Amino acid sequence: MSKEEKLYALLDTLCTSVEAAGTLALGTLGLACEGAEKAAEAVRLRCQAARVEGEMGEKLMEAGEMVYATHTGSPTESEELLEKLREIDDLKARLSELNETLGRKPESAVCPGCGGAVEEGDHFCRSCGVKLD
Repeated sequence: MSKEEKLYALLDTLCTSVEAAGTLALGTLGLACEGAEKAAEAVRLRCQAARVEGEMGEKLMEAGEMVYATHTGSPTESEELLEKLREIDDLKARLSELNETLGRKPESAVCPGCGGAVEEGDHFCRSCGVKLD
């Protein structure tokens, strides 16, 4: 084999190696971008969840003020209070969806009567005996 043929063979090997390195670099870059996109989406969802939590806190405070006003002799229209409670229910459902998407575990169940912890499968509260079903 002549020097020229050896040179061309070496250049062919070099080209093949450079192409393989380029393909590997592109694959690595693709994986890095995919990871960055997933991280950005998770941050976006956490921000949404925080906004929903804040809005839910405001609505709960407004509902509490309505209930307290009724207690102090300034009754709130029941339909107005029910609408506020529906808004809270909608926000809780949205927050639950976001938390599920984020892989967050739901809050543990509590008794509507006493606020005590309720385990899955319980039909009655273990603290106060209120029927849960």
